[in-house]
Order: sequence, then structure tokens, then C-alpha cells
Amino acid sequence: MNNIYLKKLPHYGFATTQSSLQQFVQHVYQLQHTSIFYCISGEALFTIDGNKYRFTTGQIIICPMGSNILLLDITSDFSARLLGLSKHIWLAARSSFSPEVMQTLERAIHQGNNSALETEFISNLFRQIDIIDEEAANSYENAEFCRENIILAVNTLLLYIQRISKHSLQPQKDNTESQDKLFYNFRTLLGKKFRENRSVQYYADQLKISTRQLNSICQRASGQNAKEIIDHYTIIELQVALMYSHKSFQELVNEFSFPDQSYLNRYFKRHTGYSLSEFRAHGVMVE
Repeated sequence: MNNIYLKKLPHYGFATTQSSLQQFVQHVYQLQHTSIFYCISGEALFTIDGNKYRFTTGQIIICPMGSNILLLDITSDFSARLLGLSKHIWLAARSSFSPEVMQTLERAIHQGNNSALETEFISNLFRQIDIIDEEAANSYENAEFCRENIILAVNTLLLYIQRISKHSLQPQKDNTESQDKLFYNFRTLLGKKFRENRSVQYYADQLKISTRQLNSICQRASGQNAKEIIDHYTIIELQVALMYSHKSFQELVNEFSFPDQSYLNRYFKRHTGYSLSEFRAHGVMVE
């Protein structure tokens, strides 16, 4: 990951590069932006939030912002494409996908049949992203136009990943640590039930562990306790709904099982600093 890549992200909201990812080897790194990795060649063994994966040629993985990544080992010919996205661009690109679908797509290895057609499709898509990236760097006046095109390109990539996806977010079989499995089960359950229940006790009961154990597992895997993960997940989905749907505040109250609009507004403002109406009116993004 080079300095140019890191400098572009805050200015344009996206950046792309090709890298051997040497900086991740035996060093835990917390991603500051949602990152999409595509393996061009070679092989890597790494962990994301404590879960172990083997990453090989032609595979794609989506790592959400805040993920802790560690490369355990890579082959000498390993190379990957990396696409980093700000929260604003990521939420816009994934706004047409349900939370349940995104729960399946994130932190999972995806691979098609490696046909010549699929390889050409991915190569052309990243070639288009390269052109947009170069255009943004050469002309700041076109930055907004470039961001809109990146959103379309990422949405296309997500549709492709959804089509080739054959399994859910399940740690690979060589990862047998019970805590990692429990964290995976917690996140899977959260993706299904966060609209109905945001109680740490509820999730601990479902997993048949204590709230203290659940908090400890979450802290180890992500650096956040269970309540912080639940609230963050809920706030992200509320932001998507506010920015990319025409649902009324009362519809959101009903959908997310809040007592009333006043309670929802206080909850949202406590976590973002903005009321529902302020957020929707100004399109504010909370990083």
C-alpha cells in the first residue's frame, strides 16, 4: 500500500492500487476504510477479526471499515488489487442490497469458475476503476463525477460477487477456535435480528453464554464490546435508509422496532450528533 493510495482516500473518497500487501505480514492492521481485495496471483494465509482464510488467485473478499487484518504468510508471487472506499461511497454502492445480503457478502471468500469470460469481466471492471481513479487525480473539478462513477462500478462488482457467492460468511474449517465461531454466530444472528432486538442479553441467551463472555469475545475479535457492535450495525443501516430510501421516520420506527419517533431520534443523535431530519436534509455522513 503506497503513500499515494493513502493520500487519495480522504480527498476523493476512493483509491485503488496493486500491492503485495507486505505491510500486513505479521502485523495487525485496522482498516480505516471499507476495502475490497482481489487476488491477482499467488496465495496468502490471513485472518480477519480472528477468523482464518486462505486467499488464492481469482478470489475476492470485502473487508468492512474497522476490520482487523493480519497476513500470516504469503507466497513470493502474491499480488492483489485493493480498492478502498469511504463510508459515503460504500453506503451508496451497497444501498440496493439488504443487510442480510451484505452480512453474507462481507468477510467471505468469493470465487467464480475462473472462466476466461469472468476473468475478462473483472479485469475490465478494474480497468474502468483505474481510469476513474486517474481522472479524479488529474482533475479535482471532476471529483464528484468520478465518485458517482465509482459508486456504479462498485455496485456492479457487488452484483457480480452476489452472483458467484456459493457460501455464507463462515470461517474456514481449519479455524477451530470456539471463540471465533461464537463471534461469527453472533454477527450472523445480529444480521437477522438487529431490527427486532438490540439487547446484549438477548444475543448472549441465544448463544447460550453470559453477557460477560459475549463482550469478551467481541472485544477480542473486533476491539468493540457487543453493545457497540449492535449500535454501530443499527446506525449504519439507519443511515442507508435515511439517505437512499423515502421511508418516513414513522416507517423507520416500525421497521427498527423503536418505541416512538422521539426515542429513535434521541438514539440516532446520541450516536451521530445529528437528528434524523438534519441527517436526511444535509446528507451528513458519520465517519
